[in-house]
Amino acid sequence: MFEYGFRKGKENADYGGDNIKRLYFPKQKVIFFEENKNIEDSLKLMIVFGDEKEFLYEVDVMKYWEYNDKDLIEKKMYPLIPLQLFNLRKKLNYAKKKNDINKIKELSIVARNLAEKLAIESKELFDQDEILGEDFHSMLLAIQNLIEYLNRNYIDDENLEKEVNIMTKSLYDPEVEKKGIEKGIEKGIEKGIEKGIEKGIEKNQVEIVLNMLGEGLDEATISRFTKIDIERVREIIKKHLN
Repeated sequence: MFEYGFRKGKENADYGGDNIKRLYFPKQKVIFFEENKNIEDSLKLMIVFGDEKEFLYEVDVMKYWEYNDKDLIEKKMYPLIPLQLFNLRKKLNYAKKKNDINKIKELSIVARNLAEKLAIESKELFDQDEILGEDFHSMLLAIQNLIEYLNRNYIDDENLEKEVNIMTKSLYDPEVEKKGIEKGIEKGIEKGIEKGIEKGIEKNQVEIVLNMLGEGLDEATISRFTKIDIERVREIIKKHLN
């Protein structure tokens, strides 16, 4: 993506009074995602004009594989966090070509755990007001989509996509709703509504637990994904299924 345009000085005067329009290009950066030792630190482009005059244009390169999730968070490159999953593609592709089933299974576990880690980090950024709810949602969708891509092209684990989708949904829905409620309270919602809020949160927990149980997940897994205390999970199951 790149933007450009004509720009004038602070007082809208032509630069130097030469009546020359200047074309301004913002600083560019090219991102390479998959490791390649042949990629240099910058890309150079020689622009040749009609009068044979030449101009060397140089663009910095970001080698994504050199960054981990903590680096991206520190540098506030939040939209690039879900793409950490793409770093597994090269290893999965190699294992698939070798028909190394055990390695593919091992990488499937790595992918599942990494997806959960990245989703939780995204949630923490949302909780800290570093990203908006819609950004949080987009990052979780990116995690889901990347898991779907890896699974359907390399892993072929029928449970992987389902578990990641349930996990990301359990993180997004309750937290966004809860944060919206808290902001509403700060703006002066009457105290009488607070009981209704508590009932709404309780109802939401019940629906999530029962839905995940219906998908075949056990109590411990449900508790881990939703962060709902396991005793509360058991209480919900006992109350609504017995």
